[in-house]
Amino acid sequence: MKVLKVLAAAAIALFVGNAANAQIRFDAQVGWSAPQGEHFKDAAKAGLGYSLDVMYAPSFLNGQLSFGIAKDGNILFGAKKGDENFELDYSASKLGLIGGKVRFDLKAPIVKPYAGVTFGAGRLKLGEVKTASAQLGGMTIGLDGSFQYDPVTAFVVKPELGVAFGWFTLGVGWMLPADYEVTQWDGSKEKINAGTTQFNIGVAFKFGD
Repeated sequence: MKVLKVLAAAAIALFVGNAANAQIRFDAQVGWSAPQGEHFKDAAKAGLGYSLDVMYAPSFLNGQLSFGIAKDGNILFGAKKGDENFELDYSASKLGLIGGKVRFDLKAPIVKPYAGVTFGAGRLKLGEVKTASAQLGGMTIGLDGSFQYDPVTAFVVKPELGVAFGWFTLGVGWMLPADYEVTQWDGSKEKINAGTTQFNIGVAFKFGD
């Protein structure tokens, strides 16, 4: 909710100051997400995601090049990781991004292709370990309960391609895998390479020229 208020305030400020010679666009998308990054793919399965953008397109750039802020969020359902000797069962993981965005829209009469890139702070909340089991000799040792991972951040880049037709948008984005330093249950540090591929559909509202 706090992020939405910031996005709205920024959009209003841009609109009031530049409505006469620019276009303001609100873009909201939802869709399907798939984990990327070797370890992260083991600990998470496909899930759901969303994307919110507020973009400013100056008229002197013919409305084709726009700048703004974007927020992405993904929840990816938990998976099991391990082998015949050791296994972990994870709950859902969360991966988000908030940062600056640049977008270029091609001129076209009806269906307008676009390309964009977002860069900023990625935030990973790895799913908790629900159960664990290990093989010691001929015995199986199992543990029930959970270990909570703390959220961690890293610099992330997300390229995006899509098409816009009227109020509707359809796109695919790649939150490129980045290294997040995660603290394990024994206090050791481990780098988790995590990212997502996102397929989204949404709506865009435009104001101004």
